[in-house]
Amino acid sequence: MKDFFKILLGIIIAGAIAGYIYLQKNKKSILKNSIQSAIQKKSDSLYFIQYDSSKIDEVNGNTSFYNISLQSDSVQKSMLKTSDSLPNVLYNIHADEITATGIDIPGLLKGQNVTAKSITIIKPVIKIINTGADKPKRFTYKDTLDLYKKILGGFNSISTDTIQVINGTVLITDKKGKELTTLENINISLNHFLIDSTRNYQNLISYFIKDVKVTIENIQLPEFANSSRINITRLVYDAPKKLLHLDAVQQYKLHDTKPIVDIKNIQLNQLNTDAFVMFQQLKAGLVTCDGGLVTIYKKNKKLLSGDEAIVLTNNLIDKAQIGGIQLGKTNIVVINPAKPEQDPFVIHNVKLSASNITSNTNGATLSDLVNNADWELFASGFTFINKQKIYKFIVQGLQLNNKTGKVKVNRILYKPLLSEAAFVKINKMQKDRYNLNFNHINLTGVNFKKLISDNILEMEQASLEPVLKIFNDRTLSFDTSSKVGKYPHQLLLKLPLRLYIKKVVVNNGAVFYKERGRKSKKSGIVTFTRINAQINNITNIAERIKRNGILRLNATALFLNAGNIVTEWLLPLNIMDTAFTVTGHLGAMNAMALNSITEPLQMASVKKGKINKLNFDIKGNNYKVNGQTTFLYTNLHVTVLKINKNKKLKKRGVLSLLANTVIVNNNPKNGNIYVGKIDFNRDIQKSFFNLLWKSIFSGVKNTLIRN
Repeated sequence: MKDFFKILLGIIIAGAIAGYIYLQKNKKSILKNSIQSAIQKKSDSLYFIQYDSSKIDEVNGNTSFYNISLQSDSVQKSMLKTSDSLPNVLYNIHADEITATGIDIPGLLKGQNVTAKSITIIKPVIKIINTGADKPKRFTYKDTLDLYKKILGGFNSISTDTIQVINGTVLITDKKGKELTTLENINISLNHFLIDSTRNYQNLISYFIKDVKVTIENIQLPEFANSSRINITRLVYDAPKKLLHLDAVQQYKLHDTKPIVDIKNIQLNQLNTDAFVMFQQLKAGLVTCDGGLVTIYKKNKKLLSGDEAIVLTNNLIDKAQIGGIQLGKTNIVVINPAKPEQDPFVIHNVKLSASNITSNTNGATLSDLVNNADWELFASGFTFINKQKIYKFIVQGLQLNNKTGKVKVNRILYKPLLSEAAFVKINKMQKDRYNLNFNHINLTGVNFKKLISDNILEMEQASLEPVLKIFNDRTLSFDTSSKVGKYPHQLLLKLPLRLYIKKVVVNNGAVFYKERGRKSKKSGIVTFTRINAQINNITNIAERIKRNGILRLNATALFLNAGNIVTEWLLPLNIMDTAFTVTGHLGAMNAMALNSITEPLQMASVKKGKINKLNFDIKGNNYKVNGQTTFLYTNLHVTVLKINKNKKLKKRGVLSLLANTVIVNNNPKNGNIYVGKIDFNRDIQKSFFNLLWKSIFSGVKNTLIRN
C-alpha cells in the first residue's frame, strides 16, 4: 500500500511538474485563446483578435502584445447583412504594440474585468465603417463606448490609472470604403479611467474626457452638401485646463487646393465639456483666433424690391454660449455663385472683439450673438468696381461698436476709372461723371439689431466732411427720358433698404460742378466751399413719415470763393405730396467772380459791378416752380462773347452795346427795389438741380431785363 501511495504521489508530482511545464510552455496560447473567447462573447462573435507575439510577466501583471489586430469576421458580417441587423458601425483595429502594467490577469482571463496601472497603445490604426445605407449614420456616444470596449476587450469593468495612445490613426469610411473622416498622428493621455456596469453613464464621452490630454496633428472632416471639406491642423485638447486649441482650420472646395476658409491659432478657454457632449451646446469663456480668410457664398434671397441680400446660416454654432471672442485680422470674401463673372467682394483685415455674450441669451444662435453681445468690429476697408466698370467704390478704416451704437469710417471714395475725355467718349448722351470723397464719417445711435434682423437702418446722427466733384459735357445730346419722380427725396422713397436718420451734419464740405459749354467748348466750374449743413428726418419708413413728412436741409457755404450763401430746403416725403420749398440768401460779392462760369457756359463776361445780395424763395412740384428773387446789385456791365478762329473767346461789340442798353445796371434804381417774379415750367427731361438753377436764373433775368 505504501508503494501505491508513493506511486500515486509520484504521478501527482509528475503531473504537476508536467502541468507546470505545459503551462509555462503554452501560457501564451492559453491567454490568447482566453482573450479571443472573451472578445467574441462580448461582440456576439462578430469580432476576433489576433497578435503575432507577446511578453507576459504573470507575477507582476505586466503584458505586452505585438502586431495586434481586432476585426470583424467576414462570414458573420455577411450573415448580419442578410438579416438586416448590421450594427451602426464596424471596426477594424490594428496596433503595433499594446502594453499593460499592473494588470489583473485572473480577472482578464475570466472575461469580466480589466484592471491595470497603465495601458499604452502604440501606433493604433482604427478603421470605422459607417454602415448607413443611404447616408452615414450619426456617430453617437454609444458608438464611442463600443469602440473603447473593443480596444480594451469589451469587458464589464475597465479600470486603469493611465491610458496612453501614441501616434494613432482613425479612419472613418462609408460601407463602400469612401473616406469620410480621417484623424492622423493621435496622441492621448487619459488618467483615472473607470467604466463599470454599476454606473449609469448618461454619456460616456463626458466622463472619460474630463481628465484627458489629446493632440491630433491632422483631421479631415466629411464632405458637406456644398461640395467642400474642412481640414483641421494640430488639435490640442487639455481637459484639466479646459482648453481646446487648433493651429488652423481650412475649408476647401473639392478638387481645389486653394482654401475658401483659412483661419489660424484658434483657442477656446474654460470649455464646458458636459454642455457640448450632453446638450450639443458650445460653452466657453474666451474664444481667440489670429484670423486669416473666410469666404461667404451669397444666397439669393429676394426682397420686395427684387434686390439681393446676403444670408448667413447659423447651424454651425447653434446653441452657443461664449464669454468673449477675439478675432485677429481676417479677410472676408463674399462670392455670388449665380454670377461667377463678378469679382469677389473682399473686406480686408477684419478684427472682432465681443464680450458679455452668455449674459444675453441661453443657447444663443448666431443672430442672437450679433444682436445682443457687446461687440466691436474693425476693418481696414474694402473695394469693389461697379457692374459697368466705370467706378470704384472704396471704404477705408471701418469701425463698428454694437455696445455704443457707433460707426466710424475714415473715408469713403466713389472714384471714376475713366478720365473725363474717356467718359465722354463712351456716352452718347449727357451724363454726370462723379468723383466723390466722404471723410471722417461718424454715425451714432445705430440700431444694429434692426439692421440685421429687419433690414432697417436707423441712427440718431451722421456727420461727415464731403468733397463732391461732378462733370458734365453739354456738347453731347441730352437724355430725353422723363425725370419725373426722380427728385432726390423721391428716390429716397424707392430705396430697398428702409432708412431713418434723425440728423446728418455736414462739416466743411465742398462741391465742384464742372460743365463743358455747348457753344464755347470750354469748361466752367461752379464751386461751393466751406459747406456746413444740417439735414433732418431722412427716412422712407411709412410710420415715421406719418409723424413727420418733411425732410429739412439747412446749409451755409462760400459761393465761387466770393460770396456767402445760406439756404433752407423743405422736401416732402409723402409720395402723394410733390410740393417742395427752397429759400436762400447770397451775400455781397464782386460780380466779376461770376466770369468763371458765365464766360464758358453763357458766352458772357461781367466787366464790372457788385452784387449786394440775392434772396430767393421758390415753391415747386413735379412740373412747375413759382416764387420770386430779390437781386440787388450796383453798376453792372456785361460783354457778349463769341469764339474766334483760334477758338478763343472774343468780344462781340455791337451785341455787347445792345446788351448793356437792355440790362438795368442797378437795383434798386431811383430808390425803388425791383423784385423778379418766377413762373417757370419744368423741362421734365432735366434734373432737379437744373430746375432750381433755371428757376432762380429766370428771376434774376427778369430783374436784369424788365418787360
